Amino acid sequence: MAVGTLGAVGLLTYPTLGEVVVAPLVYLVITMLEGQVLMRAFIGRRLELNPFAVFLAIAFCTWLRGPVGASLAVPLLRPLTVAFAHAFLRESPDLSE
Repeated sequence: MAVGTLGAVGLLTYPTLGEVVVAPLVYLVITMLEGQVLMRAFIGRRLELNPFAVFLAIAFCTWLRGPVGASLAVPLLRPLTVAFAHAFLRESPDLSE
C-alpha cells in the first residue's frame, strides 16, 4: 500500500519515470533492511518461540475467531509465553554463604 501510494504521488509530481521510482525503491530498501536485518539482529534471538507452539496458537485462534484470530495468534502468544514463564518460575534459594 505504501509503495503504491508513493508511486502514485510520484506520478503526479515528477515528469520522468526515473524520478517517480526513487521514493518507492528507497522505501522498499529501508523496509527490507529493517525487517530482515535489524529486527532479527536486535530482537530475533531474544524472542524465540517454539514452532510447535506457534502452529498450535494459529490453529486454535483460527478455530476460535477465524482469520482475525489467525492474524492475532502469534502477537498474543509472546506475552502469554512470558506470563506463564514468570508465573511458574521456580526460584532457587540463594546459598551464597
